[in-house]
Amino acid sequence: MSDYIPRTALDRAMRRLSRRALIERLHAVRALADVRGVRYVDDAGRSRTIDIALTPWLLTSAQILHFHRMAALLSSALWRLSSMRAQLPALREVLPFGATDEAWLKLARIPRARPWAVLGRLDSTAVYDHAAWARDYRMLEPNTVGVGGVHYAPAGCSILLDVLGDVLEAAFPRRAITATPDPRQLLIDELKAVAHRRGRPLRGIVLIENTDFTTGTDEFGELAHDFKVRGLRAVVADPRELRWTRQGLSARGVPVDLLYRDSELAEFVGMERKGKHLSVLRRAIQEGRLISGLSWEYDQKSAWEVFTDERYARYFTAAQRRFFRTHLLWTRLVRNTRVSDPQGRMVDLVAYIRRHRRQLVLKPNNLFGGTGVVLGKLVSQREWESQLGKALRGRTRYVVQQLAHIPEQDFPMLSPTGGVQYVSRHVVSGFYFSSTGIGLVGRFSGQPVVNVSQGGGLIASLWVH
Repeated sequence: MSDYIPRTALDRAMRRLSRRALIERLHAVRALADVRGVRYVDDAGRSRTIDIALTPWLLTSAQILHFHRMAALLSSALWRLSSMRAQLPALREVLPFGATDEAWLKLARIPRARPWAVLGRLDSTAVYDHAAWARDYRMLEPNTVGVGGVHYAPAGCSILLDVLGDVLEAAFPRRAITATPDPRQLLIDELKAVAHRRGRPLRGIVLIENTDFTTGTDEFGELAHDFKVRGLRAVVADPRELRWTRQGLSARGVPVDLLYRDSELAEFVGMERKGKHLSVLRRAIQEGRLISGLSWEYDQKSAWEVFTDERYARYFTAAQRRFFRTHLLWTRLVRNTRVSDPQGRMVDLVAYIRRHRRQLVLKPNNLFGGTGVVLGKLVSQREWESQLGKALRGRTRYVVQQLAHIPEQDFPMLSPTGGVQYVSRHVVSGFYFSSTGIGLVGRFSGQPVVNVSQGGGLIASLWVH
């Protein structure tokens, strides 16, 4: 039995649909996405329904297991970075934090036993419908704080199973087809595990986000509703709204036990710099109530420099080193120094970046949503060197990374005239991980920088058992 499902298996069933039936199902997907809260708020404050591809990705059990192992290898390596940075002064340059950041990080004790306390996402070029699926993918970057799509991913799966269930049944008779593991359940399992370690029942959760930002993904309200359906108290609040009362921790008057955050450490620092008091949040962190914990702030893109530099290989297992060599993109924090190039030769980094524009990408080290990403092959040499100068002199730190091959896939979509057309889109995978499992969300875009914030859409990922 094959360990992957060729795309032709679903394509044959889709071709049996008439053009009218395709259009009806495309409209149904869009209508359900609107009803089920798959929305994005742009910079002008306008809410748009995020597109969901009519054709889902189909994964086998072998593929689910492979990527579960991948996530375990990478998340374990990411966890090591905090202790490595404390031991190795050179890593304080590769994984930079300001003095105020460092003071916050000291609030989170580093215990001997690993406290996962994380819901993260690992972005990748993986696709699943060809024989080389386990060999050809590359990991783009880590994200272990405030990951997007936790509601969108299962919503997309439920929509595709509703709209395309009969087609899937015809394509795969006598095979059970379900959603890939639900990241909402991964989060709840993580919250319960943290509550168990603290010796207290899990009764209430506060989803904390910075209300100074009113644009971007719009998921926390839907997540809070989902938690309430599962029998848990849940409230969405700004970290400045946390309070201690006689009954304990509360948010907006609701008693809560643990905090799941969408905000990064830099946002907490910014709030305090403006004179806001976050003493309640600080205490919650010291008591181990925050998920993802501050120990996961080492998810900077420059983490890939540590993993792809042979000087640090001895700090990782043989399995991790093999994985790094095969699946990680060469990455370096941009600075005036000498580094090893992708072939292991020592080079002047700035000169190397200038000479190899077409094979490289510049990315802000800590930003997200595709903001500030520059692909060398899409700009002139003059513009490239201008961006390089900005990376060297500006306040925002950048990394330079090998250019990845971003796969493309054809999808049926509604045309401007109301018909149906097949269009080619770039696609990437996002693997959710916790201490217990993985989930998956696919994304597509007309641009090689694939992100919902850049106008992209979602691909449902289904499990063929």
